Amino acid sequence: MFRINVNLLYASPFLGEQPDWPLRMSVVDDVKAKIDIVDLIAAEVQLKRSGSSYKAPCPFHAEQTPSFIVNPDRQTWHCFGACSEGGDIFKWEMKRHNVDFREALQRLAQRAGIQLRARTPEQTRQDEQRQRLLRANDAALHFWRSQLQDPSYGRETQEYLRERGISNESAQRFNLGLAGSEPDALAHHLSARGHQLEDAEAAGLVLVTEHGPRDRFRDRLIFPIRNGRGETVGFGGRTLTDQPAKYINTPESDLFRKRDLLYGLDLARPAIRESGSVIIVEGYTDVISAHEFGSPNTVASMGTALTETQIALIKPLAADVRLALDPDAAGQAAARRGIDTARSAMGTEARVATDIHRVGALQNQLSNDIRIIPLPEGRDPDDLIRSEPELWRILVDTAPTYLDWLIDHTRSLHDLDSPRGRAQFIDELMPTIRTIGHAVLREEYTRRVAAWGRVDAAVLQSRYSPTSNRASGGPPTTINHATPRRRDRQQSFILQLALSYQAVRDNLQFEDIELIEDSEDQTILIARINSIEDSWSSELPDASERIAQLLRDAKHLPPYSDAEAAEAMSDAIARIRRNRSKEGLRLKNLEIGEQERELGIDELARAAAQLDQTDDCEPELIAAASSVVSTRDLARSLHQLSPSGAD
Repeated sequence: MFRINVNLLYASPFLGEQPDWPLRMSVVDDVKAKIDIVDLIAAEVQLKRSGSSYKAPCPFHAEQTPSFIVNPDRQTWHCFGACSEGGDIFKWEMKRHNVDFREALQRLAQRAGIQLRARTPEQTRQDEQRQRLLRANDAALHFWRSQLQDPSYGRETQEYLRERGISNESAQRFNLGLAGSEPDALAHHLSARGHQLEDAEAAGLVLVTEHGPRDRFRDRLIFPIRNGRGETVGFGGRTLTDQPAKYINTPESDLFRKRDLLYGLDLARPAIRESGSVIIVEGYTDVISAHEFGSPNTVASMGTALTETQIALIKPLAADVRLALDPDAAGQAAARRGIDTARSAMGTEARVATDIHRVGALQNQLSNDIRIIPLPEGRDPDDLIRSEPELWRILVDTAPTYLDWLIDHTRSLHDLDSPRGRAQFIDELMPTIRTIGHAVLREEYTRRVAAWGRVDAAVLQSRYSPTSNRASGGPPTTINHATPRRRDRQQSFILQLALSYQAVRDNLQFEDIELIEDSEDQTILIARINSIEDSWSSELPDASERIAQLLRDAKHLPPYSDAEAAEAMSDAIARIRRNRSKEGLRLKNLEIGEQERELGIDELARAAAQLDQTDDCEPELIAAASSVVSTRDLARSLHQLSPSGAD
């Protein structure tokens, strides 16, 4: 018969043995922390929101009026009808599926991804120490809170908070505290209440020096940091003097891992669940201001790029994730890392968006949607929320999806009027674009990148296929020269002429050489023009196969005279330029389509009509409209061109 070690379990009326308390609570708390009771019950019962709770007809007896209530804050359920029963996730599993506690624990641990194992003596010791550190943190929290709330001792800091716009209610709600200037005030307080020095040091509260224990946090405003269970696992401290470090945190330990925490989540959880949306900012005061000014679904990553563990905390709560993006380069880089982490942790879901505000009615939908809140230059959420709350709400409500933001952001980093800038723009975006799982979405965003990069979308789709190495973040695919490249026939013809006729080499201009798109071919052409030696090809050993092919093909050229060869070269260049103009027109039309998509075709028409009255029209619209006009003129001129030979 299957047996389970009773040391895995906690005191229960369904069990005879009751092991040590630290052992009992560890695995049970881990399971509770990873399973949300609303998600668990909603998988089997259709719940409806009712205020801050959820209700439904009781699944355990027949009734007309719903009396079954699920409280997400307390993580409990209760039937106020005939059953008059209730409990936590374990009691639900036991009653719903008619199993004992042992089997309920097994089932829920499997759901939470927790492996049930007997606690070793070392794990028992660690559990006991963890409880001692949590008690030391609670004692420190109460000490610092009392100092801030003291009318005399905390007066200056209270005034500082008022100047920052943080109300007394918010200070109490977030349990803000004050660490004074005394070097060992907290150390003495903890010692007087029976806490061991070793525990205070392990919790990051005190430092052991040659002069005795010294408080780690001094002259600082204290921000308690809690985990998903509401336990105070660490602190952040902002200097109130001229200390070099503006902020310090509890040092990393088994108890406090900043990458596994989101500041304010314990308070934001109900609002996140109710709205289905979460706003992620960077700092403590950003969160406090957001909660105070109508965005209680806000949490902070505390200055770190988002991690998979942080994403896992909000994944069951929110279907819409919005990152407030710092305008500086470091903030934008962190956002990119956060985006990549979020997409990886949440997974992609291939479906067409139904949000009519999304561009082209298509959106790279993730199982949790990622949007970016771009902040104005020199502004942070705390400042923006307090000084311009309406602007903050607009930025939150109109936040673009991460792919739309990424394209716009990358455009701003590169000169799209230069070939190199467009190449860098494309190379930076396409490794991300081609990871999109939905073929329609991938094609849509590839088309947009192609339009801004002024290239054919088919070229990008071929070069950046989803199955290539780059799609998975691997190294660029090595070109296999055994497979012939696709080269332009007219460009190859020019190379054959140049390798065969000195007159052609003498007449080629620098702008003609730039028409050769293939980098290997261009290198060969330049090397041949710059050399008078017959052994010129020996300097290009990597291009030997291509040179041999060109020389073989050149043997089939007509028996041109020098003048005829130069004329044939000029005709080929003219055909290439004409084809480039036609292709440029086609790509320009794609770009206009992008501008129409972004600005609106009605706005473009209005801008075109007001070109003579530029004071009444925004510059961006005028530029777009001017592009429309100039491109239409180019189209008319191209239609008037007469061909100078067969293409």
